[in-house]
Amino acid sequence: MAKTVDEIAKLAGVSVTTVRLVINGQDEKYRISEKTRNKVKDIIHEHGYVLNQTARNLKLKKTQTLGLVVPSLTNPFFSALVEELERKSRDLGYQLITACTSDDEKLEEQVVQNFLSRDVDGLFVTPCSAERQKVLANKKTPIVFLDRDFYTSEHPVVATDNDEGGRLLATELSKLASELYILGSDSYLPTVQARIRGFKSVFPIDDEAILIEGKTERATGYRLMESLYNQHGGAPSGLVTISLPILEGAMEFLRKHYQKIPNDIIVGSFDDHSMLGLLHNPVVAVQQDIPALSSQALEVMQTLIKGGKVEQRQYLLPPKLVVRT
Repeated sequence: MAKTVDEIAKLAGVSVTTVRLVINGQDEKYRISEKTRNKVKDIIHEHGYVLNQTARNLKLKKTQTLGLVVPSLTNPFFSALVEELERKSRDLGYQLITACTSDDEKLEEQVVQNFLSRDVDGLFVTPCSAERQKVLANKKTPIVFLDRDFYTSEHPVVATDNDEGGRLLATELSKLASELYILGSDSYLPTVQARIRGFKSVFPIDDEAILIEGKTERATGYRLMESLYNQHGGAPSGLVTISLPILEGAMEFLRKHYQKIPNDIIVGSFDDHSMLGLLHNPVVAVQQDIPALSSQALEVMQTLIKGGKVEQRQYLLPPKLVVRT
């Protein structure tokens, strides 16, 4: 069994450098022929050669791993973001490791320390609080914050322009409804505040018509819809939810109460999902550009890993509307 790069090179009749380029996926960049590449790979496979990643990391002083800390994977936005970041990281030669915090400060500290102990080259973090963002600012490892900005750190933030998302949603819904109620959660989060702020700047809405409580989960949406139903004496004519989990819970209540979701309710949603197309209701959703968010985050991260300086602290990407009527 060939156990070293030197032995692989001898068997293939090529230089050690050529073998290393093939192993590290740099063969196309340096124009190594397909014939040579396949020959080297065949010998590697035949002899069961495995790259000693630890030795390589020690030599390069890099682990080619990135950490990603998010609140939850049950929220479709974060699960889609994780998948896109993982794919793009892999294309760049990085292994992305993901951990969830349930927006718990102690758990976030634990997973961050775990990542740092593994010498990850960089960390993507959706901080659960202003204090956590402030604490993370003291870490020496390159950090890029995602989705949330509590303005307690000078580290770069990549997020959607939620104020603009609120304005876009309100502008479109104002054409369809004269009365709207907003259901949401986690009122302390800057994303929630920005969405409501942007919405109210276009569509004046009384505070009594904004119901915010609990955590971002289906159960919260169910309770809020039940409360609104009792308060309103029935289902509202127009409904806006701050996130998809809240919308899922609200729809669950309506389905159980009416046996089916009344199709005359106008629905507005922050975040889009293909399942919304199954509703018979008019639906207007704010769609975040997840491919662009992940690309921008990785571009900033690569700059930091290389010791460079980023052009700006905050990168706000424009959302767009998906209208189903």
